[in-house]
Amino acid sequence: MTHRAAFEETSILKRRDFAGLVLSWIPTVIFAYAMLIAPFWMRASGGMETDINIAASQPNTFNQIFWLATFGITFLASLKRLDRLPGILADPVVVVIFAYLALATLSIFWSPAPGVALRRLVLQVILILCFILSIGLGDSREATLNRLIALVIVTVAVNCVAVVLIPPSEIGYEGIYTQKNGLGGVMAFALLILLGSIPMKRGLSRLVLLGTACAAFVVLVLSQSKTSLGLAVMVPVLVFAFVSLAYHLRINAFALLLLLASTGLILIAFLSAVTGFGLDDLSMVLFHDTTFTNRTVIWNFVLDVIGRSWLIGQGYSSFWGIGADSIVFREAPSFVSTLLQSHNGYLDVLIETGVIGFALLMILILAALHAAARLVQTDRAMARICLMLVLFAVCHNLLESSWYRSFSQVWMLFICAALLPQLPSSRSVRSGQRVGNTSGAGN
Repeated sequence: MTHRAAFEETSILKRRDFAGLVLSWIPTVIFAYAMLIAPFWMRASGGMETDINIAASQPNTFNQIFWLATFGITFLASLKRLDRLPGILADPVVVVIFAYLALATLSIFWSPAPGVALRRLVLQVILILCFILSIGLGDSREATLNRLIALVIVTVAVNCVAVVLIPPSEIGYEGIYTQKNGLGGVMAFALLILLGSIPMKRGLSRLVLLGTACAAFVVLVLSQSKTSLGLAVMVPVLVFAFVSLAYHLRINAFALLLLLASTGLILIAFLSAVTGFGLDDLSMVLFHDTTFTNRTVIWNFVLDVIGRSWLIGQGYSSFWGIGADSIVFREAPSFVSTLLQSHNGYLDVLIETGVIGFALLMILILAALHAAARLVQTDRAMARICLMLVLFAVCHNLLESSWYRSFSQVWMLFICAALLPQLPSSRSVRSGQRVGNTSGAGN
């Protein structure tokens, strides 16, 4: 190899390394916007207008600038790696996501608010492309995860200060967010990332993560967000036990997951039938009322509307927050007209894209679980993190709504966890580099 050729190869590697560095930071920048920048901006601007449905239907210039800039940077950083794109696009998770986006695009033709639907769809496409390009074309899972861990530590620290300085609302501490469930969701996410990362670290790094996890748990308790608190405790216990069992039995982790899940659901249904313990009783235990804190009022209204167009729905993002000329504004009972979601992500998918969209969502969840389960025998720590994030999103959407919703933190966590298994581990990257260097020396 000549000196000039060696110099050119070194220059190419440096550009690729810089591109990899940029791509590894993109998911963290997106989460930082959702968890830190946007909440501060919301507080500084005084929050939404009184009529939340009308306010939500209006464009947000600051939001649009951020997403366009982020996509532009992501695309430029990806240019040198587009040779890997066909393999990424063939991944089952990506295929199903694009299938849903295609359905969402078609739904604009029957949407009651096509302008609003198109604007939200464009935002969703940009968000998903940013994640697909930055994670799918990145260098390693650990590189992306380490940036997220740094953000988690900063976010927990900021909210610890906020809890001390900002008085709580009547129903719990809100931190830097406008509602206690916002703080609860972020702290639950932080706790899952930290608990999954602690076994991967050593020495001082492990102590820092352990201390941050304790702080996140305390803030989560103070938020009084029962859904997030319950899931932050239950999901890690189930996932750590499952991964350990699947690893030591040396069997197909995805098949075991399906077996355990189906067995658990059958057992729950049997015990409910035998004991008479139903959803009303569960709501009484969890929330001290029989309506899941008035969610059943919302669900009854939403189910009635779903029945009007059960196959294809009302149109992507064309039900909540589309302005005064909407079914919600005209027909919703009492407080429901002031909401922007049905507090159940599965019902929101049904009402927007019907049974077809719901079926695609179920396939997407299975594809994400399969991708995470494949890591059990090769990278247990990453398998635990991905499974925890996917299961948290799946369960969280039973009482909240985040599927395909703007830049919802829970939705973005799901995308991140579903795509991370595509990346190689840092160990395999280093091994590949050593092989490449050895081959180059032979030339």
